[in-house]
Amino acid sequence: MAVVPAPAVTVRSDRAPAGAWLGAFIRRDWKIARSYRLQFLLDVCAIPLALGMFYFLSRLIDAGRLPSHADLSQGYFAFAAVGLAVLRMAQTALNTFSARLRSEQTTGTFETLLSSPVSSSVVVLGSAAFDLLRATVGGVVTLLVAMLFGLRLQLGVGTVLSVLIGLPALIATFAAVGVVVAAFAVVFKQVTALLGMVTSVLALLAGVYFPVEILPGPLQTLSNLLPFTWGIDVLRAGLLRGELVGSRLGLLVGFAVVALPLALWLFGLAVDLARRQGTLTQF
Repeated sequence: MAVVPAPAVTVRSDRAPAGAWLGAFIRRDWKIARSYRLQFLLDVCAIPLALGMFYFLSRLIDAGRLPSHADLSQGYFAFAAVGLAVLRMAQTALNTFSARLRSEQTTGTFETLLSSPVSSSVVVLGSAAFDLLRATVGGVVTLLVAMLFGLRLQLGVGTVLSVLIGLPALIATFAAVGVVVAAFAVVFKQVTALLGMVTSVLALLAGVYFPVEILPGPLQTLSNLLPFTWGIDVLRAGLLRGELVGSRLGLLVGFAVVALPLALWLFGLAVDLARRQGTLTQF
C-alpha cells in the first residue's frame, strides 16, 4: 500500500500590522458599548449635572478674592470647566488599562491575546483605545455643554496648536501612567489604592479645580514639575485666551515621547515576570 505524503502546511510567522490590531480592538469595544445604551445615556446626563454643580458653585465665589491669574479672566466656572474636561479624560486613561486587563483575565482571554502574533504593547494599547477615544469625545462634549452655561472658547491659531499638539501629548502622558498602573496590576494584582492616590494627587496638585498659586510654596514647586500641570496650563491658555504656551507644550511633548514607550517596555517586563512566575492569568 502506497503511503501518500501529507500536504505541506505553511505556517505564517509574520505579524499583522499594529494598526489593524488596534482597529480590531476598537471595533470590538464599539460593538460592546452599543449594546449598553443606558450606560451611554447616563454618561451623557452626568456631564450637565457636573457642570451645573460648578456653575452654581462659581456664583458663590467672591471674584474679588480670586488670585490674579490669566486663566481666571472669565471667572471660576470657565477655569473649572476646562479642568473638569481634562480630569474626565485623565480618570479614564488612568483606570482603563488595569480595568481592561482584569476583564480580559476574568473572561480567560488575556493569555490568548498575549499569545497572538502581536506585541504586548499593541495588546495593552488596543484594549484601551476605544475608552480613550470615548473619553476624549466626552471631554469635548463637556466643553460644548459648558458653552451653554456661558463659557467662551477662543478660536485663534494658539488655540488650534494647543489642542492639536497639546491634547494628544497630554492623553499620551495619562496613558503612560495608566500603562504603568496596569503593569503593577500584572505583578501585584490589586491596584485600587494606587489608582486612588494618583487621581487624588492629580486633582490636588495639577490645577484641576483651582490655580496652583494658592498652594503652599513646596507644593507649588512640585505641581510645576508635573507634566499633568503643563498639559492643563497649555489647554487652558489656548481655549480660554487663544495663547500658545510654547515652553510648557515642548516639555509636555518631550515627556510624552519618552514616557509612553518606557511605560510599554515596563508592561512587557511585567508580563514576562508573570509568565515566569505562572501568575499571568491570576487576578
